[in-house]
Amino acid sequence: MAKPVRLLSVGAFTLDTILRVETLPAHQGKFIASDGVQIASGMATSAACAAHRLGAEVSLWASAGDDPVGDQLIADIKAEGIDCSLIRRVPGARSALAAIVVDAYGERIIVPF
Repeated sequence: MAKPVRLLSVGAFTLDTILRVETLPAHQGKFIASDGVQIASGMATSAACAAHRLGAEVSLWASAGDDPVGDQLIADIKAEGIDCSLIRRVPGARSALAAIVVDAYGERIIVPF
């Protein structure tokens, strides 16, 4: 039996709030989302999750603030089965988050914070 691939993913660790709408806003106003989800994301995080789902043993090397968003990020990625021992919690820092609005055609607006 082959030894599992071991992967270290390094980089972005962001909490994304993804909202689906029929069309992207063209003006100010209130728009009702038809669906929504919050997920741990960022390019390194997404790659780590994909590799783990394909059978790799994965560690994520990233940073997060010592805030509730950081707590949620780490809990979400641990639930995926990713090793979080290399994630650095930064005292007093704010964890990265983004709002993403996606329309029926897959076009999107991304607002990182």
